[in-house]
Amino acid sequence: MLAGAGDELQGMKRGVMEMADLVAINKAGGANKTRAQQARIETQNALHFFPPAPTGWVPRAVTCSAMTGEGISGLWQIMLEHSALLRGNGWFDRVRRSQMRQWMYEIIEHTLLIDFRTRPAVRDHLAEIERDVIEGRTTSFRGARQLLGLYRRGNS
Repeated sequence: MLAGAGDELQGMKRGVMEMADLVAINKAGGANKTRAQQARIETQNALHFFPPAPTGWVPRAVTCSAMTGEGISGLWQIMLEHSALLRGNGWFDRVRRSQMRQWMYEIIEHTLLIDFRTRPAVRDHLAEIERDVIEGRTTSFRGARQLLGLYRRGNS
């Protein structure tokens, strides 16, 4: 990659495109209609380079104009089709169950982190040990072990 050549942005855009189920090209009215249609064609072509989604959905690119409302109903219809397909083939429920599991662990991790940081023994030594790690007087591994030891002793 060349710095300043837009490679970083292109990489991010590719990552977003790989996840996209639907790409809406807005401002597709008036003098911009031709450019928007060209962008739609290029985007649709790019979507074909990605591997098929396990959901069975084929990503699409459409144009619309929020100003005039043109294409908005078609956009909504595609969203309804997507929802119907994923609900019909079980993917919606599968993804929802996975999300619920992930949310459970995120709540646990967040709660444990709060408990860890607010434990008096940890709270009293956290800044000092953190400073020792930052200034190279101890390793991050040793600092973590010290803080976890303080946390565990406070639980017993």
